[in-house]
Amino acid sequence: MPALMIFSYRSKLAGDDLSIVCILTATLRLVEFILLIPAATFTFQKYLAPSDECFGNKAGKTRAGVIPVPYLVISLFFAALTVLLSVAMYRISGRGSPTQPELRKKLGSLFAYQLFVMPFVLLMIAGVGISGVIYIRGRIECVGYTGNKPSWYSFLITVLTFQCFEVFVYMMIILGWLKFELRHRIMPKNKDVPKSIEEKTKEWDRCCKCCCKYTALCCCFSFGGRGIQNENFSSMACVLAELFDDGGTLDIVASDIIAAFQGLSMEQEEKKRKSVERLKEEAKKSQNEYNPDDVEMLDQATTSCAVVVTEPLKAILKMSLAMDVEAGTNASSLFRSKKSTEEGSNNTEDKRENAFIYKGSPIGDGERGLQIAIRELLSPNIGIDRFSIAEGAHFLRYSIALNSFKGFLFTNLMTNCCKLTFAKYYELPKYRKEATALEHSDDAPERVVIGENALGLHEAALMKVVGFDRSKVELHYAHFDNDVDQAVYAIMVDHVWKSVVLCIRGSLSLEDYVINLQVSAENLDATGAEYGFDGEGEYCHRGYLARAKWLCNDLKRHGILDILLDKDIGRYKDYTLRVSGHSLGAGTAAPVALMLRNKYPNLRCLCFGPPGGLFSKNLATRCEDFVTTFIVNADLVPRIAPRTVILLRDEVLQMIARIKVPKRQLFRIHRGAKKVNELPCGIKDLLYDADDIPDSEFKTQLDRFRAMQQAKDNEQIGVTKIPLHPPGKFVHLVKTKSKDETRMFLQGRFMMSDIFNCLTCDRFVPEEEYAPRYANISDFDEIVVSSTLVSDHMVEQVELALNFAATSFGIDPSEPPPSLRDGKGLSSLPVCSPVLVPGTSILAGTY
Repeated sequence: MPALMIFSYRSKLAGDDLSIVCILTATLRLVEFILLIPAATFTFQKYLAPSDECFGNKAGKTRAGVIPVPYLVISLFFAALTVLLSVAMYRISGRGSPTQPELRKKLGSLFAYQLFVMPFVLLMIAGVGISGVIYIRGRIECVGYTGNKPSWYSFLITVLTFQCFEVFVYMMIILGWLKFELRHRIMPKNKDVPKSIEEKTKEWDRCCKCCCKYTALCCCFSFGGRGIQNENFSSMACVLAELFDDGGTLDIVASDIIAAFQGLSMEQEEKKRKSVERLKEEAKKSQNEYNPDDVEMLDQATTSCAVVVTEPLKAILKMSLAMDVEAGTNASSLFRSKKSTEEGSNNTEDKRENAFIYKGSPIGDGERGLQIAIRELLSPNIGIDRFSIAEGAHFLRYSIALNSFKGFLFTNLMTNCCKLTFAKYYELPKYRKEATALEHSDDAPERVVIGENALGLHEAALMKVVGFDRSKVELHYAHFDNDVDQAVYAIMVDHVWKSVVLCIRGSLSLEDYVINLQVSAENLDATGAEYGFDGEGEYCHRGYLARAKWLCNDLKRHGILDILLDKDIGRYKDYTLRVSGHSLGAGTAAPVALMLRNKYPNLRCLCFGPPGGLFSKNLATRCEDFVTTFIVNADLVPRIAPRTVILLRDEVLQMIARIKVPKRQLFRIHRGAKKVNELPCGIKDLLYDADDIPDSEFKTQLDRFRAMQQAKDNEQIGVTKIPLHPPGKFVHLVKTKSKDETRMFLQGRFMMSDIFNCLTCDRFVPEEEYAPRYANISDFDEIVVSSTLVSDHMVEQVELALNFAATSFGIDPSEPPPSLRDGKGLSSLPVCSPVLVPGTSILAGTY
């Protein structure tokens, strides 16, 4: 920052973003230079020598026009000059921090010269080269070549092709630039007039429609999008305009935001490391006898993006967020002595170990504080804990199955094509034949599939995942049509768990993402009165509520649930209704469960990675008796809500002002260091302290922006003022170990881990370990900056975590725990209540 000014116009790049442009330009020129050397060598050494063999050259005079000598000379000189210019721009672009643009003043004129002057010079050079090539085509034999063209001739053609393509790209950029700037020049009266929130909302509305339109075209409508541009984006545009409205006060570019995220990640690692060191020091100062091995295990916590310290530190859980211990906190009392550890090891049945965790908490102005909390780890010796893990691991497969044949193929393209073909042409017809024979009986409901594609792959993929054994699973209804107001869902009967499963698909189409972005809160007073639950003063995500209402109306229309679960005549009246979903499916499943629970009191809802902005806090807590939510490690989606996005936005903006080194250096350090303590320099050499930010133009802009936001908060305007939270009782699956560091490097990097999975046929799946713990609703009030925040949300990662937890508990997910079959004892699920940490004045779990 700030954005690079070219001829008094603001570009989309900052001066310190030109490093990549310089490297690409210099590389291209070096390639051209190397390709021109053979032709130049031949021309200047052999061809210019007098020869009687050459037609028209009998007088001994040279013919410079046959091989374009002027073109070669000018091209070589131009390539050398461009390389020198790129090197100079590269050196200048690396000067100063993002908030020190005065050190990069010369870049504007140099970049303008490269962008507007060099293309025309290159155009003239290419013209000379083309004319020379045309002239040489019939006269190449005069230098002794009577057959094929010489090898240097193909090099010459390659260089000309590069140059012509480069001229075309430059001209497109220039024409687009002129079109954009001229359009703004013909309206000078509106140039400096601040836009109202209504105008910005209209701009966001147009932007959303264009994005959906062109994304659908690029994907050939394979992921939906037909007619989506005609949908109403006003609610989404209003929220986006409010969240990202800076009032024209901030001058930043995209790379500034990326650098700020990397700075946040490194600062979190550094604070975590200091926290662990302080805990070790305080434990060693304790007068109580402690176990040295337990304390030394704290060092392992600095190797990942998170830290959790268990009692007695037998497991190191990685929480993705940890801050310094507050001054005066006595951590030594949190360590058990050797004697107490030995006594506790003899009496572990029916007891849960406590996890001692650090939790960041906002304290204002983009800063974070620290609070200490106690959470309970699920125990394999407690029946209800075993039941929770088994239930989650078993019913997650229905969410995986509903991801259509596209999701099925994407998990492993190499082998799943064959599996899907076999399922479509052999297993599915056999299953349908059995189902048709059963449907002729009087007590069997009709099987219905709506929205199947022409090849019938949706149903084949679904049944391939859940299995074709009718004694275990039966499909009774599947709705594959997908629109903004229609959800993809299926109704199946699970005979193993004696459950009727209503499973809702997650985000897989553009229509689904339109629903995700309708984040404004809608009052539930009328909905509660209609469906028989207390919705007075409660709120729900508008998009998910609309999907839930449609789904309940569709259930009422076809009446499949009534046929299966009616308490008098239902075929499976003794079965339990379970509503489940992943991501968007979980966001829809929770309000659906809320609406159906009055009719089906024994209903259970399983949410895997639900959206963070779903229910108002009171309602999210009230539904914990029948809603269980599973969240993996640093999953981004359960933490996303307008209030958390605003908090992260403020942190990012402050971090931009705190960076004291060039962005290029920050990127290199972040990419190269695996651990914070391996940094070539200390964190203090990279970032200013939050209270010691030097004065700069950006700091002045940031102060104005904060004042504007404070005025909005005081006026209590905007749809983002109603806080929404994920629902239910939380089981947080925290990563404790990953043995495959190479594979972990791919996690969260533009889905590279999933591509790696696909190409290697799952042969190199990392041996990751997870520990499940009960969490509090406030544990997900902040977005965690982590390299795995995207990959942790993938349904395959949730499956991996739950399967590991089930295996470590000695559970077969295909069978429920015998002691809790049919859901008995569910009321005993623990509620994460505030716990006072011994030896401190901090109330754990209260934030």
